[in-house]
Amino acid sequence: MDLAFTEEQEMLRQTVRELCAKHSSPDVVRALEEDERGYSLPFYEQLARTDLLGLTIPEEYGGAGQSALENVVVYEELGRALAASPHLGSAVIAAGVLLAGGSDQQKKEWLPKIVSGEATFSPAWLEAGGSNGPDSVRAAATNDRITGEKVLVPFANTVDRLLVYARDGDTVGLFLVEPKDVSLTRVATIGLDAEFNVTLQDAPAERVADWDAWEDASHDALIALAGYATGGAERTLELSLAYANEREQFGRKIGSFQGIAHPLADIATEIQGGRVLSYEAAWTRAHGKPLGPLAAMAKMYTADVFRRATKIGQQVYGGIGFTLEIDMQLYFRRAKQLELQWWEPRYLERVIAAAELDAEKPYINVY
Repeated sequence: MDLAFTEEQEMLRQTVRELCAKHSSPDVVRALEEDERGYSLPFYEQLARTDLLGLTIPEEYGGAGQSALENVVVYEELGRALAASPHLGSAVIAAGVLLAGGSDQQKKEWLPKIVSGEATFSPAWLEAGGSNGPDSVRAAATNDRITGEKVLVPFANTVDRLLVYARDGDTVGLFLVEPKDVSLTRVATIGLDAEFNVTLQDAPAERVADWDAWEDASHDALIALAGYATGGAERTLELSLAYANEREQFGRKIGSFQGIAHPLADIATEIQGGRVLSYEAAWTRAHGKPLGPLAAMAKMYTADVFRRATKIGQQVYGGIGFTLEIDMQLYFRRAKQLELQWWEPRYLERVIAAAELDAEKPYINVY
């Protein structure tokens, strides 16, 4: 396994970093917290123009045909900048579901539109009081119509289609639903992003795949989220180090005190460990090797490290770290939301435990 990035992959990283510097500065992130759309449309259009929406979509549908390795590079940079966009729901999850389970007609209709940015999607999968697995799905589909409620659906007010998970007889299906056919209620989140509860009452729906397609697409989403968390943690550490080397107390830089220096050293080590784990998952996925629980491990661990990095950052800053003028609070709030909203830890622990306890041979020994 070679985890060294190529010159082209490093150029990709630089391209995304420059885009984020222009379109997702801390001031932009703050402004989007009060924006109805919740993301910068010029930024998303620029992602389309630079082929980043179709990065992992096959060339036959207009994409670049790249792999999870390139995608994790992109998501590290998006995480560093806390960039908000429907990229994950559209270019990773919806595209992955269509590729894994959609019909030829559905692929030809929607994948080129995802690549161009003409169509955006958001997964409506979480339900109140449920977990992240199929057993928690209570929304019901009958004769291509869905009744039920979904929570915490990002950008539901602006996307072209919702990707809704509903119980169809004895199976769980994935359906496309138009937002105009549902009721939306904006909800307050710790990240102050554009999220909605969705009420479906006999809403027309088009079935595109089954739960297996969602499971396949979720591997790419988990790896992408691991990259996002790693990038966010890395930037959090940079902010903490800069302040520790600037702030003085008792005539010394506070970074010279063990109570500051040692936690920063510990979290720096853990960030690097999480980075390697996310790269291993991306490399394994890119090369078609058995992925096992690697994607779940990568997301669970990196999200936990991101959260703890922001906690240490708040301690380095002291009381001012929580004030709205300080960037650290932006990372602190989003780290906690990322950990809980997209495949929360308890679900990921069950996935990992099953790979170790229920399999004929534990995954960690396959090598």
